[in-house]
Amino acid sequence: MSSMRAMASQLCVLHESDGIAALRAIAAEPHDLLLIELKLPGLHGIELVKKLRQSPRTSKLPVVVITGYYKGEKFQNAAKTLGIHHYLEKPLKAADLMTAIQQAINPTSSITTAPVAAARPFAQHLRTAFLKRFSGLLTLKYPETIRMLTFINGAPVALRPAYNHRDFGDFLRSRGQISDDEYNYFTTTAAYRHDILVQLGCLQYNDLLQAEMDYLNQELISAFSSKQSHAAWKTIPAPELLQLITLNVPQLFYEGFHKHAGQTAVQMQQTFKDKYLLLDQNYYRHINFLRLNEAEKRFLHGLDGQRKLAEMVAEEPDCGPLLLTLTNLNMARFATVPTPSAQAEDLPLRALFNAVEEEMEIPEEETLESFSDLVDESAAEDLSASGPGANSVQNQAATKAKPEEDDLPQEVRLIAKSLEDKNHYEVFGIKQGKFSIALLKERYFAITSKFGPEVLMQLGGEEAVLVEEILSKVATAYDTLTDVVKKERYDEMLGADKIGLGHKGDDRFQAQVQAESGKVFLEMEEWDNAERALQEAVNADPDNGDYLANLAWAIYRNPKFTDSLAMRNKAKQMLNKSITMERTALAFAYKGWMLFEAGQESMAESEFNKALKLDARLSMARRGLRNLQEQQEQQKKGLFKRMFK
Repeated sequence: MSSMRAMASQLCVLHESDGIAALRAIAAEPHDLLLIELKLPGLHGIELVKKLRQSPRTSKLPVVVITGYYKGEKFQNAAKTLGIHHYLEKPLKAADLMTAIQQAINPTSSITTAPVAAARPFAQHLRTAFLKRFSGLLTLKYPETIRMLTFINGAPVALRPAYNHRDFGDFLRSRGQISDDEYNYFTTTAAYRHDILVQLGCLQYNDLLQAEMDYLNQELISAFSSKQSHAAWKTIPAPELLQLITLNVPQLFYEGFHKHAGQTAVQMQQTFKDKYLLLDQNYYRHINFLRLNEAEKRFLHGLDGQRKLAEMVAEEPDCGPLLLTLTNLNMARFATVPTPSAQAEDLPLRALFNAVEEEMEIPEEETLESFSDLVDESAAEDLSASGPGANSVQNQAATKAKPEEDDLPQEVRLIAKSLEDKNHYEVFGIKQGKFSIALLKERYFAITSKFGPEVLMQLGGEEAVLVEEILSKVATAYDTLTDVVKKERYDEMLGADKIGLGHKGDDRFQAQVQAESGKVFLEMEEWDNAERALQEAVNADPDNGDYLANLAWAIYRNPKFTDSLAMRNKAKQMLNKSITMERTALAFAYKGWMLFEAGQESMAESEFNKALKLDARLSMARRGLRNLQEQQEQQKKGLFKRMFK
């Protein structure tokens, strides 16, 4: 009996609630044994086994049946025709079940020890933990080492040892955030306690939390390219009220497959090219956690179960990593015939962040035929003094689907007047606290459809210029409010004295919004997005040295320009120009790092010191000086060695 318990403790068991879920799980990753009751919901056990026998990958999969419903010799004989040699009828003994499992997995074995499960890629272990909301310790056994990964409700929260670094302290040391002496203290006296780094003054607490997330995320992305490993699972139930801030696991899969999927994505596209791809129920649980590019958003938009994968890939060929993410997290599945996608059902979805922006058809009864509801009473009264009949023009506009030619210039002036001194929300007549994407789109398309090409052809002179200004202001407001980062920065700055469209300094304000967005992207190391946002800021306010300095850094740090001497020189020239316009601490720090990487240590030290004179707490400059000092120490040691040698 003790040997049976030992055997059971070494088995990794995955449970599925119905036959369809079991079929998907087996198709997604290899299993050593299928243990089933024949009377399954969704897909009958016999049908499940038949489907498995049709695939070369699962045709030899051992199957053990336990049933209390289909009893008798005729059922046992029928099961044998499907390769089921272990058919157990209830009631049964535990010993009989364990013997059947052992013989099914290893029919030639005469000993009672349990077989070792096959090694699997890291992505499959992570998938199992995430979908099962596993809490506890996962031990990954590699040929050369053992790594331990702790999970809370399916999300990884701790790893040791790491894949690229020895530990968290080594990661910080490689980034210049702690010194060798501080690292030694961290690993010895502090016994790897992270909060010690705050006590030592190495990092502020918020910076420590962010560094921990960066460390774990980067290491686990690297794990996607590691060798296959055996897994041992130790469940440690998490407290019910525990709500930790953990890694974004769907995004972790997405980034891991983007960096390390390679041939796996190609093979999946080839294997399932003639299958129909459709949304599965888990799609609505995880999709808002992903940050996708425009091509991937379009790929999702066409994922309706009515087209074959080959057709979809032909339109968007670079979506292999996204496809792996969707299928691994049960967000999408394949069908042999056209099949409707799953719906959100009773999930009260507010928005889908990765939806494709589309023009919406506004129902006729909801179309904004005029802009009277966007014009406050005082603006209408002010305009009435501009000429006789202005109020009647406004009333007539409310009942016309299209303004008459004689009324059009007057209505243009009315709308232009109404948009003066309005912030982005007020442009669309939306209160900030009741903002929604659907309402924003409705108002935006109502405004833009008002001034189509045929309308513009009727105008000339001042009114034509006003229309261009109206459309420009509306487009700017719409662009800001539909971008998550830009909107967040805009909301933060709504307390400023001069905000909104129509102000003399509004271009500068819009530049400030773009610059703040660009700086956020810099922190996230999303260099392309940072460059685009900062370029817009510079275009809107070309005399701002701070914007130009950050744009130069975004270009210089972008990996796609690593081998482009011309672009890197351009970044350096831009940075020098920015310093002549405005002497900022960041600009000097950026220049210091450029000189340091070019091997000009003394000049780099001078720039770092200039930065610290302007901002003594600037971590980027302090880190640069630490790196310089460490390099100088190494050079001194090398000199002494050569002298004494």
